[in-house]
Amino acid sequence: MNLLTFFTLQLKRICKRTLFLCLLLLFPIVLFFLSRAFSAEEDSRISVGIYLDTEDTLAKTLCEKLVASEDSLFSFSYTDTEEELMKAVQSNRFECGYLFQKDLGAELDRNHLKNLITVYTSENTTCTGVLNELVYAALFEEYSLIRLQETLQAANHLPLTEDASENRSLPTVTKEEIEEIYRSHLTDGSTFRIEVILPSSFGELPASGTRAATKPLLRGLTSLFLLLCGFLALLTSVRDNKNGLYARLHGIRRLLCPCLTLSAYLLPSAFVCLVGLGLSGSLIHLGTELLALFCYLMALLLFYSFLGALFRNHTVLCAAFPVLVLCTLVFTPIITDLSAFFPWIKAVRYVFPTYYYLLFF
Repeated sequence: MNLLTFFTLQLKRICKRTLFLCLLLLFPIVLFFLSRAFSAEEDSRISVGIYLDTEDTLAKTLCEKLVASEDSLFSFSYTDTEEELMKAVQSNRFECGYLFQKDLGAELDRNHLKNLITVYTSENTTCTGVLNELVYAALFEEYSLIRLQETLQAANHLPLTEDASENRSLPTVTKEEIEEIYRSHLTDGSTFRIEVILPSSFGELPASGTRAATKPLLRGLTSLFLLLCGFLALLTSVRDNKNGLYARLHGIRRLLCPCLTLSAYLLPSAFVCLVGLGLSGSLIHLGTELLALFCYLMALLLFYSFLGALFRNHTVLCAAFPVLVLCTLVFTPIITDLSAFFPWIKAVRYVFPTYYYLLFF
């Protein structure tokens, strides 16, 4: 029998299996609604209030920086009045509240470093110390930029006009260029920084909170879905072998036909997974996704071919699959990476094909 004809017949047989088709149809829908359910959740970060009661440029810049920050633990937002800030802290809507009333730039220039910012805290908060460090670090980051620009200008290293640059034989350097260089050195590893992160399924929770942790979860569900589809294909292959479908095949054809049966199940399933990831907004790059799926399908083909050769009994395979799923959940980082607590897991998880798919992300 021609191998292409055999593969086509397998695809036609799959099209007649209503349950499997429903499974293929439902999976992208489930991913879509899961992504929407998580995106509808409120931000899980700790809320902090800010009230700005000054026209000081440095204070405004600092508040804008804090509100726009994507810190993994804290979310800053403005209040309209000081009374509203106090009530929000008292009612525990805000963990802390920061009141900006003084001219921060002028106070720092006079070396007045105490009582620059008024802080309101709730009774049971344990975050005041961390928050104060975060706020004052952001304050001195902005203030240091101002002092750097003033120092360079005073030392005639910051020409403000083309003529001034030509007279001193110096290149024209603007404040914007100084700021760009300054901020690049804040994140290039030239000094140390402390960042607090939350644990998630892949080691850390990204800055956008709970919603950002959805993508690893959906990708883990995708790997499990393909694992299930491969298992269904294996059961079909074992049943076909028992019914004598491969009895008249010899040589390479006898090896390839079971693989084509597996492929007939896995290829449509992989396409459905790609659609589901796209609908859920979890696609990173199409080339990367295709490469990851291709490698995962190859790993599943090898794994299930070995499993089919080892266990030829339909009942034994059905009993072994729940154990496989459980071990996959434990030893691979689908929900959480337990290797951080049990390092020996790193040596075991290479047995499971799901891990090779998750390696790409």
